[in-house]
Amino acid sequence: MESHKITWSLIVINVLVFLLVFSAPEPVRENIFKSFSFSGSHTLEVWRWITSLFLHASASHLFFNMLGLYFFGKFLEEEVETKWFLSIYFISGLIGNFVFMLTSVESVVGASGCVFGLMGASMLLEPVKKIHLFIFPLPLALVGVIFVITETFVIYFQPEFGNIAHYSHIGGLITGSVFAFFCDTRRAVKGVFVIILCLLVLMFLSPVIGMITGIGSFVLTTIDNVLGVVLYTAAGLLSFIW
Repeated sequence: MESHKITWSLIVINVLVFLLVFSAPEPVRENIFKSFSFSGSHTLEVWRWITSLFLHASASHLFFNMLGLYFFGKFLEEEVETKWFLSIYFISGLIGNFVFMLTSVESVVGASGCVFGLMGASMLLEPVKKIHLFIFPLPLALVGVIFVITETFVIYFQPEFGNIAHYSHIGGLITGSVFAFFCDTRRAVKGVFVIILCLLVLMFLSPVIGMITGIGSFVLTTIDNVLGVVLYTAAGLLSFIW
């Protein structure tokens, strides 16, 4: 599946939903988020489990989720069958919502749990494949380890940081990792050993890795700001449909 049709289709759907929602007048937009976001108090409204996965709170929220979907999705789409890819994506998102529900009374939106699920599976099945998520090429396993350490640190030391659903990320990550063993047990086991090696590398090369990810994050933030203007402008141009 070298054309990455599923990955691109999911990206297009998410972007179109964002443009549609943010082209709406503010009262309508607020009602959309109230009606289609997910929270523990609305678990029986079953559509929210899915619709919340396609809503994003801001252009930055959308950008970074779609960036992760592109990089992790295209690798995984080449490695597993369509049914496995979609199962990992959506079930990781659903489990992410469930874990978030257990830890917060707030509402949650976004594809973060889905994307972390793709990351969990891809870093076990293709741990040494290079990824340019931080501009500079790094092995998938190393990028995954960086995210896991960051999420763990934030959960334990800054749980309210950025109003981000970190527990949803962890739920999605674990779900995707478990799926990797169902897809290809032998490769997933090898992936675990590569991840352990990456942890050792981080211990000795953390300043260098930190510099690389820092520069990459700065560049991505700059791109994010530019794309944010483009997305909000495009949404404004579509306001006539309301």
